[in-house]
Amino acid sequence: MRLLSAFAALIALFGAVTPAQAEAMPQCGQVLTTNFTLMGDWDCGNGPALIVGANGVKINLNGHTLSGTPAISMTGVDGTTIRNGTIPSNIVADNATNTRFVDMAIGQPSPNATYLWNGTTSVTFVRSKLDMWRFNCGARCHLLRSKFSMNQIGAKTLVIQGDQGQPNLVNFVGAVEADVVNTKLNAFSIGGSERLTIRDSELDGFEVIATGRLELLRNTFSGGNWVGVHRPVNGVIRGNRFEKMRSAGLFVDPKETLTGPLVIERNTFAENVGDGLRIDVPVPLDITVRKNTSENNGQFGMWATAGTVTDGGKNVSNNDALGCYTIVCA
Repeated sequence: MRLLSAFAALIALFGAVTPAQAEAMPQCGQVLTTNFTLMGDWDCGNGPALIVGANGVKINLNGHTLSGTPAISMTGVDGTTIRNGTIPSNIVADNATNTRFVDMAIGQPSPNATYLWNGTTSVTFVRSKLDMWRFNCGARCHLLRSKFSMNQIGAKTLVIQGDQGQPNLVNFVGAVEADVVNTKLNAFSIGGSERLTIRDSELDGFEVIATGRLELLRNTFSGGNWVGVHRPVNGVIRGNRFEKMRSAGLFVDPKETLTGPLVIERNTFAENVGDGLRIDVPVPLDITVRKNTSENNGQFGMWATAGTVTDGGKNVSNNDALGCYTIVCA
């Protein structure tokens, strides 16, 4: 009894410490200049929730949902990290450099879910899920081992690297420089106006929207109409497998002079409904075709307009319906 009385006296003197006192809920529109942990779901409706007001702020959503208009605002700050939670509403990022989202779920499947991040904004998503209609991530965007579904994504520099075991879905990928690395991706078109690199990945057929350096390296392209290269590029298409397309496996038909040599080598074109490789250009271009294998294609294994490409030799056709045309195949 004496112990209980003494404990009650201590509480009366100093007060009880509760979780809410350890990390109180913020006010809507609160400016954060130090690290912050959210202690419960929080919705600010049509008003802003959190405003980042200093460099290096770390926000831990602690498994909770944060909503507001916007949920988080970052302008002219560097090194913000947001982790471990859900943000279904908008986020403002203007010249917000070296921003990181870790283990986050962001956005919602709605045509109104548009995120336009501006200026020098650079952002990395790690093990996160993005669900939105349109996303412009600013100067640099890196999606690392993340899952996403969207109509359009764009940035000056864009890197899509890794996945969560299932194909990511996006209609239009656009950038000045784009890298798709070691990931599963279903896309309608992928563009890099100065450079597009896709390597060690699995994709459906898609359209290449590029006019600079193109590198397709060690990928598997399966399904869809074709992988289409329709614009003047330069670079290398090497070590890929183009299979089971509804038309050609790889369809190359730029109508203008290339921006440099294009080498197509050591690829396999297999079981496509049409040709395995089809190069349909009106004038001779600096395209070299060598050391490729075609097999079990519904029409030609490899086809090129007469006199338009360089046959580098050692191309092989196995059981293609019509063999090869103008490209010599063993």
